[in-house]
Amino acid sequence: MIKNTRHIKDILWAVAFFGLVAAVFRLWYGLGATTNLSDAMPWGLWKVFNMVAGVALSTSGFTVGLLVYVLRMERFRPYMKPAILVAFLGYGCSCTALLFDIGLPQRFWHPIFMWNEHSFLFEVFWCVLLYFTVTAIELLPTIFERFRAEKITRWLHRIAFGVVVTGISLSSLHHSSLGSLFLVTPTRLHPLWYSSMLPVFFILSAMGGGIMMVVLLRILYAHWYDPEPVFGPERARIMGQTCVIAKPLNGLKPQIVRGPAMPSLSQLAAIAASVMGLYFLFKIIDLTRLDLWPTLMASTWESWLFGLELVMTAVLPIVLVVIPKTRRSPVGLGVASFSAAAGLALNRMDVGIFGYFHDAQTVYLPSFAEWALGLGVVAAAGLVLLYVVECYSIFDERWKERQTFRRLFQPDFDTLSRVWNTALSDNLHRVSLIAIFLLPLAWVIMYPPFTSLSGHPATAAILPSSGIDPARATLRIDGNHRSVLTDFPHVEHQKRMGGDSSCIACHHISYPQDNSTPCSRCHRRMTESTSIFDHTDHFTFAAEQEKLTGLHPENESCTVCHSPDQPKRADNAKSCLTCHDKDIWKSGNPDDGHNLSLAAGFKYAMHGTCVTCHQREAIERNMAGLDECGTCHPTRRPKIMVADENNSIAAASHEPANLHRTAAGTTW
Repeated sequence: MIKNTRHIKDILWAVAFFGLVAAVFRLWYGLGATTNLSDAMPWGLWKVFNMVAGVALSTSGFTVGLLVYVLRMERFRPYMKPAILVAFLGYGCSCTALLFDIGLPQRFWHPIFMWNEHSFLFEVFWCVLLYFTVTAIELLPTIFERFRAEKITRWLHRIAFGVVVTGISLSSLHHSSLGSLFLVTPTRLHPLWYSSMLPVFFILSAMGGGIMMVVLLRILYAHWYDPEPVFGPERARIMGQTCVIAKPLNGLKPQIVRGPAMPSLSQLAAIAASVMGLYFLFKIIDLTRLDLWPTLMASTWESWLFGLELVMTAVLPIVLVVIPKTRRSPVGLGVASFSAAAGLALNRMDVGIFGYFHDAQTVYLPSFAEWALGLGVVAAAGLVLLYVVECYSIFDERWKERQTFRRLFQPDFDTLSRVWNTALSDNLHRVSLIAIFLLPLAWVIMYPPFTSLSGHPATAAILPSSGIDPARATLRIDGNHRSVLTDFPHVEHQKRMGGDSSCIACHHISYPQDNSTPCSRCHRRMTESTSIFDHTDHFTFAAEQEKLTGLHPENESCTVCHSPDQPKRADNAKSCLTCHDKDIWKSGNPDDGHNLSLAAGFKYAMHGTCVTCHQREAIERNMAGLDECGTCHPTRRPKIMVADENNSIAAASHEPANLHRTAAGTTW
């Protein structure tokens, strides 16, 4: 009964609380401080696992609806409510995760009013939004039935066919469009996963995996909630969804085998296996058509992952369903359905994340906050699922018995142990206890100012400045995202310093062919110096420029920079400006030696440029305090106690004298 799911609920609540804390941090500190996303890998766990894979696993509402309402397979009607519930929760948690994934969540409503009909994402947004609305409408009759709203329920049943057909159309549209999204990356996505047939692969795998998800949920429900036994084969056929009866042994009474009725469930799994078989056949044809068998047999990690995905998604489920013994077994069918669902999720992760590692030349590992939020959304959906199946007529009518049992239960407080057991048996008390322990723990573990996504603060990778307005007139400089930030009024500062000609005052030197190299491009660590000289690229480029020939022309390029009669060391190479005097933007006379290959730490570079200039301006303009830390860093402004007109003492932020605060930042 409900006790069978108590520990599962405890785990789901714990994960959901971690996700709640991660959601707060993401909204407060932004994507940069809470995720490991980058320009090379801009799509991460929330978008691919929660959204792309989530909607794929939630396709049951459209596939089972197709079987029942269009193909008139009435034997599958008992699975219609669970399928709709899975679709509603799956699309709901996908939309929730996507809300946190976009850069400006408060603008989620823009696609509703600002149309871009040329974008696949625009079409996906509308299909997902409308289909989520359709699943909510399909679920309403079950909700109203409990409250005996008969008129509304009858009206909803009358429009059910039109609503389901609309949902089928929307779901098929956006699943093919999700596959089409990845067609725009032919040179980035690994060849094993890129194909012009991606839209077909997406919709076929989603149909098969979605049906298997309903099969898995039905088996888990029977396992957790222990359906009532049925006596006799005839009764088992009538109930259809309750249990199966083993054959009598030696004239004894029939043995009762608890679990779901297998005939209709096996037939539903067989349909799913047939769809997955068609998907597998198309995959084999595509590998042959694109001549990818050598790539598959290359024994790379991508080829092994691709093989594992195919085995989990299609091969293993098909084999288990084809074998009669496992097809009639709840355990065998449960393994087949779980393998198909997990393989479908892995396929979406491969296409959306793993397939881009080779081109991006980097490995994306989601941060702890990403895992917490991604799994937290799924855990919250799981809690809603358990609540609905316990309190509404989703699988059967036994929820009424559970409600009666709850009312009949009387707590017993005879001993201390019974008081403790009674307190822990109450859901509210258990959830409160979990929250008391886990919310502070989650806060400490994921609090961005306490952590550095790139390691120790001294060696943390510097992130580029971000614009805090659309025109990037004001830049937020927070190199390692530890909140010692500066809101720098870039455009206003440039005008005050003399316009475009003043750029060299701060941007003292740039990369070749670049007039405004960001500070973080060279100064890549907070306090440690960084080598920005790529020796391999230089001797290859020198060989091309000098038109050197031979088997290894780059070996002959050493003398372009090094004297042939001396050891080839950095301290006796030519100055960088010997060759780069015309193609870099530099201020004054930068170091003519060899230190241009070594960039100082970000902190020292910024302070050396900004503080030195502020100190000089403070003397020339007689502006005391201009060179103080609080001029640039709001968190470094000391608090002083001041009295208001009522002589009440209050804390105020001290700012250097003669400074004028504007919306764009601090000016003088």
